[in-house]
Amino acid sequence: MARPLVAVDGRLMFHRRAGISQYTRGLVRGLAALSDPRFDLLLLLDRRDRDLDWVPPGLAVARTLTPAHHRLEALAWPVELAARWPRLRVLHAPDFIAPRGRFRKVITIHDLYFMEHPEVMGDDGRRYYAGTPASAARADAIIAVSAATRADIARLLGARAAKRTTVIDEAGAIPQRAPRAPDDDAPFALFVGTFEPRKNLETLLRALALPAAAGVRLTLVGEAGWGDSAPARLAAELGVAGRVQLAGRVSDAELDALYARARVVVAPSLSEGFGLPALEALARGVPLICAEAGALAEVAGPAALMHPPRDAEALATQLGRIWTDADLRVGLAARGRARAAGYSWARAARETAEVYGRMLGDV
Repeated sequence: MARPLVAVDGRLMFHRRAGISQYTRGLVRGLAALSDPRFDLLLLLDRRDRDLDWVPPGLAVARTLTPAHHRLEALAWPVELAARWPRLRVLHAPDFIAPRGRFRKVITIHDLYFMEHPEVMGDDGRRYYAGTPASAARADAIIAVSAATRADIARLLGARAAKRTTVIDEAGAIPQRAPRAPDDDAPFALFVGTFEPRKNLETLLRALALPAAAGVRLTLVGEAGWGDSAPARLAAELGVAGRVQLAGRVSDAELDALYARARVVVAPSLSEGFGLPALEALARGVPLICAEAGALAEVAGPAALMHPPRDAEALATQLGRIWTDADLRVGLAARGRARAAGYSWARAARETAEVYGRMLGDV
């Protein structure tokens, strides 16, 4: 007798590597390694996605016809799921929105900042994520990636949604391959994330232009999201373009090498549901500066230097401290590794599989 089928929706990964896609890759790797005997695992990918190097050997993969975030997705996606995978028992939607269907629905909510600050999204993003409250009402189970996100679910989506929510922490998204390298040769600060207003690149670049951060060089890894967040233009306006490198979208191996060489990682976001780049920095022993916002303080704790999110002077001061104090960097690196040891995709996968198991038991 065939085991129940559990599918993870990874279609967004065709469009983006960072954020939710990073979470999906880490979780799928963990679930594949777990090989839970209660269900068969299926990864659903966009038919155009050719980036399969990260997919664990032996994991079942299916190509979908319906693109993520398409304007007709709400109509086409349920039809495709019902027609092609009739034995589907549980669908996990890591990107907030669960389709209608007779299967059990698990969604991951990463943060709800956009509900109170819709200006951080473009028109397409606002249209798509406006479906979050209805999706949360449809979902049989909700995964929140931090206690801060669960508190926002209770506050913004109500007690019923919060009651169906389980907090499952994320973990470092890619395994460390490159050892930490000496940063005395052309040291740089590293930002990793989507270029969008919530990531607060404006404050970071303004900090770079202040005297306290003189000499600090910055590498930006990521791709354009929504909103007017053009770091190259702002860097030129502030006179720091010569100290800012736009690395764009990079491979896992290239990102790992950048972490290994960075003097500091900066996470200045106005809000984060979790903050994977911050955790990756801690795990690699890279000193971290992050904003006191969302779940960043929850994740980093005393292992990072903090600054108020919109305070460029405070951020410049912290950059200057790390840039010039080798002993501070050594201490932060040690605290970071100790802090990150409590997070793993193996644990996240086990806890997520338990959510799936509950859903299968309810069918």
